[in-house]
Amino acid sequence: MLSATLHAFAVALVFLIGFIAQRNVREPMKVFELVAGEGDNYGAKVAPALGTPGGVKLDLPAPPAPRPVPVAPAPVPPAPKAAEPTVPNFARQIRKEVIRAESKAKAAVAKERAAEAKRLAEEQKRMTKEEFDRANKAAKATPNAAPPKVARIDAEGIAKGMVGGSSANKVGGAGGKALVSDHDDVLAAYFSMFKQRLRAAFEAPPGLSDNLVALVRVQSNADGSLTGARIVTGSGSAEFDRAVLEAVRRTRMPARPDGKSESIDFPFVMRERDDG
Repeated sequence: MLSATLHAFAVALVFLIGFIAQRNVREPMKVFELVAGEGDNYGAKVAPALGTPGGVKLDLPAPPAPRPVPVAPAPVPPAPKAAEPTVPNFARQIRKEVIRAESKAKAAVAKERAAEAKRLAEEQKRMTKEEFDRANKAAKATPNAAPPKVARIDAEGIAKGMVGGSSANKVGGAGGKALVSDHDDVLAAYFSMFKQRLRAAFEAPPGLSDNLVALVRVQSNADGSLTGARIVTGSGSAEFDRAVLEAVRRTRMPARPDGKSESIDFPFVMRERDDG
């Protein structure tokens, strides 16, 4: 009887150790890479394309009215002096007439030369009928060139899309960095976005250790609101714990994909290893 009891105890002990070992095996970590672009579309598979639907409308203020430019009063000319009688100088008048005639003759010669030069230039530009026929024949023999390629402007994207994104996504991204994501677990992607937004809202207090960890409990409601945040296990720094709760209060999330509400516990580290 004693031997049977010992054997039964040993078998039960082996089963118990196996059960405990199975419970302690941690599930492999899943990495969900959220697609880029602003928005709450945590289930997006591709990032939205950049576009400008509807155009851009700018309301510019009306230009100010120009100020009147002050006009200075015109100076009053002095009164003309009475002309004194002069004796005509015939030699000076003859010399002026000769200079005037020479100027007219030089201007006429220059005008004729300019007209001749213009005529010669027009003759050089004028194409003979034979030259015109040869040029047309060469043009007809040349095949039509392909039209120039014009860069396509994507008008189907969204105003806050990503360069290189897909125009099939009209909703937006989830704030990540990837252009394509292949995850199918939308609830896991939802909590991955929650973690990312919580990290972005967290303002690290200066002078504290990077290894501080606090266990946080918060109620995740079906409409996306976060309520009842509290510290379950403190980090040992009251300043760090307060900063974590403030980050939770500032975090905004869309409605949950499963439409449920639950209390979630998660550790929050002062600085994660992959923060760089």
